[in-house]
Amino acid sequence: MNHVKHKIAVVAGTAVLSTLVACGGGGAGAGGPLSVDRLVTLSEEVGKDGAENCPLPYDVEKAAEAAKVGEKIQPGAADAGADDPVATAEGGKKTDPQSPFAGKPGAWVTCSYHVGDESLVIHTAGTEAGSVVNLLLPTTQSASGMSVDEVTAYHQKADKAKPGEAVPTKGGNVVTVRLDSGGKGDVALLLTVGEDDKSKLKPEQVLDLARTFAAQAE
Repeated sequence: MNHVKHKIAVVAGTAVLSTLVACGGGGAGAGGPLSVDRLVTLSEEVGKDGAENCPLPYDVEKAAEAAKVGEKIQPGAADAGADDPVATAEGGKKTDPQSPFAGKPGAWVTCSYHVGDESLVIHTAGTEAGSVVNLLLPTTQSASGMSVDEVTAYHQKADKAKPGEAVPTKGGNVVTVRLDSGGKGDVALLLTVGEDDKSKLKPEQVLDLARTFAAQAE
């Protein structure tokens, strides 16, 4: 079973681990703020070997309709193999000592889809200590193609954003939205479409998708 992983990246003097994991459609219903504890519970449903469905309540069909995406959004990354899980998670109650969640409650669940030959990936992460936007930053940089200076400036803006405020990258193919964590810890959604600052979707469409997914996560 293959997993696509990003390397450890150092941004603004902080080394953080980013794991790109695949995840498909479906999911549990919402029910108030997506707390860190709730995200940890959902990550446990996925398990260490992955699962066939995304545990988060993202409705890609409704999101695609809201963003006026012409093509159907399909579950699974564009380069996913037939045997790859559609959902995987990091963190949770049995956190690896090398994980950025070691020693503090938190989890990272990523749901991957594709539009034609282009991957559309929703990362949802939460931690009770520190900035979750910082944990997501290497993935942000990889998908957007930003320089270290650019991604540092972006981090400062996204980290200060209020819950529900969508913050797109300059190229528009990556959007961060901090979510309502219920007053405990930090939870955020990161949507990436395509890579290296390029996507066949318009920046406005990516932004609309991110806002819709954020609303569905509440």
